[in-house]
Formats: sequence, C-alpha cells, structure tokens
Amino acid sequence: MVNEKNTQVWYHADDFGVSPAQSEKILACFREGALNSISILPNVPDLSGAHALLERTDPERRIRRVLHLNFVEGRPLAGAERTSLLTDDKGYFDKSFVKLFIWSRTLNGKRRQALKIQLCAEIRAQLRAVTSEHDFGITAVDSHQHYHMIPIVFDCLMQVLAEEEFKPLTIRQVRIPVDPLKPVFSVRGGKIRAVNLVKWMILKSTAKRNCKILSKKGIEVPVFFGIFYTCEMKYEVVKRLLPAYIRYADKSGASLELMFHPGSLSAEYELLDGRRGELWEFYASDNRFFEAECLRMLKTD
Repeated sequence: MVNEKNTQVWYHADDFGVSPAQSEKILACFREGALNSISILPNVPDLSGAHALLERTDPERRIRRVLHLNFVEGRPLAGAERTSLLTDDKGYFDKSFVKLFIWSRTLNGKRRQALKIQLCAEIRAQLRAVTSEHDFGITAVDSHQHYHMIPIVFDCLMQVLAEEEFKPLTIRQVRIPVDPLKPVFSVRGGKIRAVNLVKWMILKSTAKRNCKILSKKGIEVPVFFGIFYTCEMKYEVVKRLLPAYIRYADKSGASLELMFHPGSLSAEYELLDGRRGELWEFYASDNRFFEAECLRMLKTD
C-alpha cells in the first residue's frame, strides 16, 4: 500500500505458518484488510501446506514474503546434533535472547567459533527451507523475537547471505526493530508498557552497528513501528500515530513497516513446543484479534 507521499508502507504480520488455521487467519487480513507483508517461520510442521496456501491466496505475489529466522521455539532444521549449543536434551531450541546476547559479548576462542558454526548451519537450513525447498519468493529477513539483532547472530546472517548459494536471493531489506522516537513524541499515542521500553533499549544498543553493516551492503532498513506497542497495535493507537510515522519515513527516504501479530492459535497442541506455556499465552492473546481488526479497519481508511 502506497500513501499519497509515495512512501511504501508494509502492513506486516509475523509468525506465518505455525498451523493451518493460524495461517488462514493471517491471510484473511490480506483478503479483507491492509496486510501486504508476512514473516514465514521456516521450521513449522507443515511448511509445504503453508506455502501452498499462500500461493493459492496470493498467486501474483502481492504480499512481501520475509524469512522469520527462528531460534526461539520448535526444532532446528539443521538437526539437534549440529546445533547442540542452541537446543536442550530433547532437541528443541531453548536459549533465550538474553542468554545469546550475553554469549555474543563474552564467548571467545573455540567456544565462540563453535557457536558461530552452529548458527550459520541453522541459518543456511532455514534459508533453504523457504528458497530451494519451497520457493516463497523471499525478499527480506527478520527474526522471531528479534534474535537477529544479537551481534553474533547478525554477523552469521550476513556471512551466510554472502555465500554463493544465497547470492541470487537479492535480499532487499532487513528489519531493524527500533521505533524512532520523534513520531511517538510528536503525537500522543497509547501508553508504552515498561517491558516494551526495555526491549527497545536493548535492541537500540545494537541498531547503529547493524545498520552500518547493512548500509555498506546496500540493504534497506525500513522505518519500524511496532516495538513500543508489541502485541498492542490496536486501531486507536495505530490510527493516531501512523501519519507521524509516514512523515518520518518520507523524510528519511525509506519504507515503513508496521509489525502486527494477527494470527492466534486455537489449542496448545498447535504450539511448536507444547512445553512452553509462556508461548501459549503469546499465541492465544485476545490482542491478536484486536490487531486483526485494526488491519481490516485500516483498509477502509
């Protein structure tokens, strides 16, 4: 969707593919709402089904397709034996953002090299899942819970994208999930929860570094709208703040990405790791319904 100032606005949904019903809910926001961009989780049980559903719904590929790198939940595609530093004894991802962030700053020598080898192996496997194995038409990259912002993960992503196998992808954009302050201060938005402010501060600490690397590679960084109101992108908040974000993006000469989570799960068995109760709360939140409604209402504005 392009506004009157020709700023490209991406109305984006994270977490596509967890279950067939959840994928349907996300794509309903494309058919009935403003949605025009999705992040695809690569290590879901039925990636083939998610791919077929997306192609049936959007054969002209009007939806921007983004790889949602996942080190948060489920099983690694490279195999647990090749990713032992990232998984538990059952072969499921178990390292928190904070744990990997600390490792990124503290690990040295052979252990750091071992972690990089495992991260690169899993990034390759996830890229292959959405390219050579299932041609989703990926043009951008982000990650589940923003793990790619961790310096060691980011550097491994850049290393893998530069490999001969993946050069033909021509990745145009990488998410830097740090909302600019000016639009928020210029318009009175909704209340920012403390947890989202802490997330913003942590992500901000690596943003400049990562942006500099992306700039040298000619990869665009869209202006981001979503961390301050993570899982609370309700219509009244988005409607109030969106014009200010569009003006900011227009002056920056960049596109604008709004992050939504409109696809809820219906039952705990749909989780990629049924032991993770906190993820059930995340996927079953009523706020996902409100965010889906926001996308529908934005289409009529």
